[in-house]
Amino acid sequence: MPRFARLFQNPDEVIDAWRETLRQGDVEGALALWLDDDSITCVLPEGNRLSGHAEIRAGLERMLARPLYLEPIACIEHITVSAAVFDSMEAVYFKNKQIEADFMINITLVLMQDGKGWRIAHLHASRSHDDDFEFPSDQHELH
Repeated sequence: MPRFARLFQNPDEVIDAWRETLRQGDVEGALALWLDDDSITCVLPEGNRLSGHAEIRAGLERMLARPLYLEPIACIEHITVSAAVFDSMEAVYFKNKQIEADFMINITLVLMQDGKGWRIAHLHASRSHDDDFEFPSDQHELH
């Protein structure tokens, strides 16, 4: 039986690819990182909850009307055999090589493995404020 190459062998590669698609404003590339499953969900920073590929596509098209540059400030990751959770605080920039962030967000990404490798199953992003930020004191705290 032939073995098929898996695109993403570890979940960190998906996170890096996600940030790159945002920088490029690449909706199709961003959608390709999600599981091929109707149960995928996304909560955008303004609080809109999106379910399934059609709603997530519409949200990404609106969100990526201009490129987004994310810079991770702090990240905690929990990885098991078939699931991974990344909880991070990220600075958001709208221009490349910008010095000061436009705002900060907390992002929780849940990834699952399928036949193609690791894929995004859920993303929850919410705005944060610099003065609210505290480094997690426990490895089990999630956004």
